[in-house]
Amino acid sequence: MSIFSGRRILLVGATGVLGRGYAKAISELNVELVIADIEQSDVLSYAKELGVLGIEIDISNEDSVIACVEYVRKQLGGLDSVINNAAATGEGLMREGGVFEEFVQYPLSVWQKTIDINLTGAFLLARESGRLIKETSSNGNMINVSSIYGVVAPDHRIYNNQPFKSFSGYSASKAGVIGLSKWLATWWGGKIRVNCVTPGGVFNNHNDSFVQEYSNRVPMGRMAEREELVGIILYLLSDSSSYVTGQNFIIDGGLTAW
Repeated sequence: MSIFSGRRILLVGATGVLGRGYAKAISELNVELVIADIEQSDVLSYAKELGVLGIEIDISNEDSVIACVEYVRKQLGGLDSVINNAAATGEGLMREGGVFEEFVQYPLSVWQKTIDINLTGAFLLARESGRLIKETSSNGNMINVSSIYGVVAPDHRIYNNQPFKSFSGYSASKAGVIGLSKWLATWWGGKIRVNCVTPGGVFNNHNDSFVQEYSNRVPMGRMAEREELVGIILYLLSDSSSYVTGQNFIIDGGLTAW
């Protein structure tokens, strides 16, 4: 029997750079899986491809999060594990305007939108899914995905000649996700295990100059491949991590070891 056998899992942020890999790997286990993301057509199409359930969610909207968790309750009868992989990205925030402005000209609307998605969304999902896990599972766990820029500041020099930049709201909110995860771990104790996964730079069709600049700062000399972030998620979902809570797993090729 699989060590994952019968687990009821909700994955939020399932169609992005890392989420698609998480969803595919989890769908191949003997589990019941619901995937969720903000673009309805994308998530329903990918859910159909994987043979799992899918639902639209705006993690920054309280009613949307409540509806998503209620859908899980109705479809799966309960919940054992939730993975929050939702995140605001520079590309996604472009419609707000000014996302890559100098800090002293940074729009409040972009800052607030980033906090709403990355941090307030993590709070809302933890609150609603945590309630369902407590009601229906004896072996619950929660995984939040942060970012290396929630642990250390970016080296802004490597972004100087790039069409994209690292932005302050992202770092601040992802640091908050780590703090929230630790708080929840101590609040729930043995009832729900809560851990955080913090990826370093993951290759996503970056141009050659950025890849080289970033890789020069990593002891392993390269960016991560998407597949290299799947194993830690499976470990934390499994009973192999039954005595692990309140931890932040940094997967960065040694970047923070300098």
